[in-house]
Order: sequence, then structure tokens, then C-alpha cells
Amino acid sequence: MDVQITKLYKIIMKLDMAKAYDRVEWSFVKSMLHTMNFPENIINTILRSISTVSYQILINGQPSRRFFPERGLRQGDPLSLYLFILCANVLSGLLKRKEKDNNIHGIRVARNAPKITHLLFADDSLLFARASVEEAQCIISVLNTY
Repeated sequence: MDVQITKLYKIIMKLDMAKAYDRVEWSFVKSMLHTMNFPENIINTILRSISTVSYQILINGQPSRRFFPERGLRQGDPLSLYLFILCANVLSGLLKRKEKDNNIHGIRVARNAPKITHLLFADDSLLFARASVEEAQCIISVLNTY
């Protein structure tokens, strides 16, 4: 009787989302809040809060014209932290769906422990998967969707 043992290699991906606050699309925030059944008046208040910002920079000691961003959350704004957490929850949901569909296989820290596919910390994320082209492409697809 031949017993064949196949070793499955795992990968860990570290995502540094240092610029993530600057890249959050306001349309994504609106859609996310609608999906989470926030009341319309709260959604409108939040969107006004994040979208009515303007900036000026000093050029040779003189203020420039005002310019208005079209996306992003302001770092340091207490509301931005909560919105970013809600956005990260969307990423978590997308990864959980791929795990449920057996497209991503996480790691176990002990024999009977549940599998872990991702850990999210502030603006850093760790993703765990099998070291295969299919799982890497699946994760890239999730990140592109996100």
C-alpha cells in the first residue's frame, strides 16, 4: 500500500494600506452605508462631512488657490476612523465569501482550530492562503473589487 503525502505550502501577504484613507471613494462610502441600512439623513450628513473639505498649500510662503478633493477620508477626523473600519468590514466580507466558496483556504494555528484567512489591524492587513496561482488570482480579484 503506497501512501502519498502532499505538502501544501501557504503564503502570507501583508498589505500596507498607508494611503488607503486617501483612496476611499465617496460613492463607495454611500453605497456601503445604504447596504448597511443607515438612514438617508445620516448618510447625507456623513457625505457632507467628508466631501465638503478644501485644501490650500503654501507656495513660496503664499497660499495657493483652494482645491477640492474628489475622494478620500481625512486622517485625524474622528468620523474617518469609523468609516474606515466599515470599509475594512467590506473587505473582510469579500474574503469570507471566497473562503466559503472554497476559493481561498486559510491557515490553522492548531489541528482543531478554525481556519484564518485574514487579520486586519488599523491600516495593515495580513492575508493567508495556499501558495497557488489560483488563490493568488482570487485574492487579487477581491482586492480589485474592494
